[in-house]
Amino acid sequence: MLDRLLRTASALLLAALLLTAPALQPAQADGVQLPQLGVPGAEALPVHKERELGTEIMRQVRQHLPLHEDPETNEYLQNLGQRLAAHSNEPGFGYSFFLVEDDQINAFALPGGFIGLHTGLIRETRTESELAGVLAHEIAHVTQRHIARQYAQSQQLNLQTAAAVLAAILVGSQNPQAGSAAAMAGIAAPIQQQLSHSRAHEQEADRVGLHNLVAAGLDPHGMPGFFERLAEASRFAEDPPEYLSTHPLTERRLNEAQRLAERLEGGAIYESGHHAFIRARQQVFTHEDRSTSAVAFMQDQLRRSADNPTARAAALYGLALALSRESGQHAQALSLLDSLSAIEGERLYVLLGRAEILRAAGDTEQALATYREARSLYPGSWATTYRLAETLLATDDAEQARRVLARAARGSGGSPQLLRLLADAAHASGREAEGYIALAEHYRARGEQNLAVAQLNNAIRHAGEDRYQRARAEALKERWTQRSAD
Repeated sequence: MLDRLLRTASALLLAALLLTAPALQPAQADGVQLPQLGVPGAEALPVHKERELGTEIMRQVRQHLPLHEDPETNEYLQNLGQRLAAHSNEPGFGYSFFLVEDDQINAFALPGGFIGLHTGLIRETRTESELAGVLAHEIAHVTQRHIARQYAQSQQLNLQTAAAVLAAILVGSQNPQAGSAAAMAGIAAPIQQQLSHSRAHEQEADRVGLHNLVAAGLDPHGMPGFFERLAEASRFAEDPPEYLSTHPLTERRLNEAQRLAERLEGGAIYESGHHAFIRARQQVFTHEDRSTSAVAFMQDQLRRSADNPTARAAALYGLALALSRESGQHAQALSLLDSLSAIEGERLYVLLGRAEILRAAGDTEQALATYREARSLYPGSWATTYRLAETLLATDDAEQARRVLARAARGSGGSPQLLRLLADAAHASGREAEGYIALAEHYRARGEQNLAVAQLNNAIRHAGEDRYQRARAEALKERWTQRSAD
């Protein structure tokens, strides 16, 4: 399957594809123009070239992999990732975090600061510090320039390796089995050569990541604690967690991480309190996908959490979602959230959950009121803005949705998801040029330069007498094409 193909390729991106990046220099496949990576040597992969390569790989990832688009989950991941990035030793690198829809427990760093997690990883981590430990480890791969360092030290490797792995991703989009076979044929030999060096990088990523966790106010034991549970679970398992195959976990590495965590402990720990709710949300989605009862699962979680207030709150939230989504018991679901609010207060995800259930029950007016309340309490939440505008669009209030989204996009630049919804709202309200510009910015944020410029051309053609939008589209086109030429 294609998701397994990416796991094969991503497991080797730091140890194979990115080691031999010169093989990508002249390559073209399916009309893809890959970036020129320059000459061999210590400076062969500067940051801007690494970003170009990462952007191209992400373009392929978005086209061929099932990315998880739930706004609430993605906002949480971005916030946690950026919190860690801000306390790393390269806070300005420009990180982007994304989720792959996959039950396997895995995470990986791509060139240019793109960091991917599988949804299964969120469900497996028990605390925010555990999830942050994985993210901090992947961020450390980026900040320590492991990609560039491996590249500079591996000129003797067969340069066909990188082409084989990237071609496997491309071929896999048409024939996943053939793509997987191509990947395995290209990587079998180099991976053995790089194993010891890969382990050294894993240990370094642990050390740097642990310091990052502490600097961000999270529990350093989250990282080794999660690794230890994975290792324990894999001892007698026929199919060990995918994370262990992509991140070799030796006893020495685990012991060193535990010892360093003990030396770093003692500082103030602040967890946002959101992890348990997002984990419960993902558990509900998983049971829906498997056609098993999320209600029964959450009822069991509720029984097990009597002595743990955080786990109990998350189980109540998850049970409310499950009752609404699985069996249409909206009134009972809302009653559960009311009792939860009485204990927890107006938490962001409880408010969003209530609005989601109200909308499912057909009470759009109360859903909109709840989204607006959440937006006033949490003005920085783009997921709240997205859900509010989405609901406005569903009630044919496209102009109000456009205004809400346009303000959010001006304030923060928006996410690709938010920009795409803005494009839909602008088109629905008859503002064609503005819609095409928003769509151009959506594609630009995703690294799809050609599609972005094409939408700007559409904006210019449809601007009519709107001189402002025409000038805006022309200015963006000039700026983007100039940067591309540089």
